[in-house]
Amino acid sequence: ISRPLRFCDSSIDLVSHIVVTFYSQLLTFVRSLSDLTRVVCVSPPPLMVVHSGENVTLQCINVLKKPGHVGWFKQVNGSEPLCITSMWSSVPTVHHQNGFQGRSMKMFMTNITIFLTITEVEVADSGLYFCGMSDTYFIFANATVLKVQDGTMNLFLLVVILGVVTAVLLIIILILVLENQDPDALNYAALNFTSKKKERRGEKELDPHVVYAATR
Repeated sequence: ISRPLRFCDSSIDLVSHIVVTFYSQLLTFVRSLSDLTRVVCVSPPPLMVVHSGENVTLQCINVLKKPGHVGWFKQVNGSEPLCITSMWSSVPTVHHQNGFQGRSMKMFMTNITIFLTITEVEVADSGLYFCGMSDTYFIFANATVLKVQDGTMNLFLLVVILGVVTAVLLIIILILVLENQDPDALNYAALNFTSKKKERRGEKELDPHVVYAATR
């Protein structure tokens, strides 16, 4: 276990050094070209947008010429990268680091490809992911920005939209039905209903000036 731990620690130190060195050299390079061009384009890592609850698989190409250590790293908002998993390229045993759990983070590899599968992603899984390899030299490759959107909010918005559309359709149908009705028929139905109501009420009311007797 100590070898994967050393690999992760050494990789993180090297990543921090590479980042500082890269930007320092890039700044020097840009300044040296200031007399030749005013535009310098640096391609950002690809963006992968998914919804919470989905499964995500990241991959990178194994360029090692001989067996060595491989691993996956995560960085959030420019903070210190964290080693997620690591393994010896010729041994299937995977070591999880920094509290990452095997039930949600699964690393495996084929002859030429290194995979990291994240099951049922959450918003907290968003970040920059990249793989690292080491035999004689450290190699970092295939950085990907993972952005996880909250699927619960999207479902709530969908339900609200469907509810509004349903209400509008019901109102339109009701208006069309009323417009197609004959006004005279509606007035007649209203008068007929009123007359029947008065007749029923009259049957129940008794004249106080008449004496009623019950006969057998």
